[in-house]
Amino acid sequence: MKKIKSMIIIFTFGIFLSTILSYGSVGGSIVLEVNQDTEIPPEDPWTMIDNGTHVNITAGTRTQLRTQSGNHIRLRVNESVQLQLDECECNPVGPLFNQTRAVNRFMHIELNGTVNMTATMFRNYTNANLKELGNVSTFRWAFYNESTFRWQYAYENWIEHTEDGAKVFCKTDHFSYWTIVAPDMAEEPVMNPTPGTPFNPTNGTGFVVQAQNQYEIQTQAGFQIQLQLNKSAEITVEEYERSPKPMNRERHRIRTQTMAIELNVSTPLNATFAYQFTNQIKNQLNVSNMNKLKFMFFNESSQEWETPQHQWIEGETLYCNTTHFSLWTIAEEDSTDSSTPSFSIFPLLAVLSALVIFSRRK
Repeated sequence: MKKIKSMIIIFTFGIFLSTILSYGSVGGSIVLEVNQDTEIPPEDPWTMIDNGTHVNITAGTRTQLRTQSGNHIRLRVNESVQLQLDECECNPVGPLFNQTRAVNRFMHIELNGTVNMTATMFRNYTNANLKELGNVSTFRWAFYNESTFRWQYAYENWIEHTEDGAKVFCKTDHFSYWTIVAPDMAEEPVMNPTPGTPFNPTNGTGFVVQAQNQYEIQTQAGFQIQLQLNKSAEITVEEYERSPKPMNRERHRIRTQTMAIELNVSTPLNATFAYQFTNQIKNQLNVSNMNKLKFMFFNESSQEWETPQHQWIEGETLYCNTTHFSLWTIAEEDSTDSSTPSFSIFPLLAVLSALVIFSRRK
């Protein structure tokens, strides 16, 4: 009996030991798998990099870099690559947005290969900095789109306030020329547009509307918005050439820019969107049938694009009523639908019935 107990103990210990060793070992050390999304403690060091130098980035690890001018870059790549970063005071590429200025150095970040990556960038501004540079709530990260040869705002921008100032953040999945943009000091955004008078806001810059007044907004991309709020609020309209939320191309195709509208308060609202499709715009956007065009919004809860009920066409203009703001665009319905059969089953049933009747008569 004692021999049996001893054998069981030895057998159990052997399984335990083999289980530990099965996790893998290198040089006698146990290797543990760590999920790539595991958060690294904030006390992890930031590596200072000199301008123009190359940095080796290891696949699957989070790398934290700090430039000489104070920009911070936290990134992760799926393959090991080499990164090169150059900063300069002058804009080395195309002009910025109208009535804007750079409030950061221009960074050119380049990888020596095409990889999947995620990166977060931020810059810290002290209160002393902001006294000279202006309102930090208008600051936005932007990158130079080398396909369209134009500057474009990052899809995810946000600001975190600190005791001594604020940090301006963005997320990206690619590198290019980057900087932080703000409105010209001499061109502060109009805070109180006149009710009933068309108002052209600067893309990505907030403006204030008063409660119970009718406003007409005309965006840079051609959207027209008539709105009335129950409360006074600050509104930000930001337009993107490429939608930050992809759409199912088998059912719809985006034909215009995508417009994100945000309020700084929660309030009931009534708004009408309009977009005029002149012959020139139809040719530019490759629109052949106005009846297939629909206003659509992105539902944050379901993470799906949806079509509002109240929309109509008058002449060359598409209209839509809404009681909420979100991410909006105009899409064209696909004429083909793979889920709908292209033939009717009734002729086939008629033929089969005739064959059955004929066979019975024989």
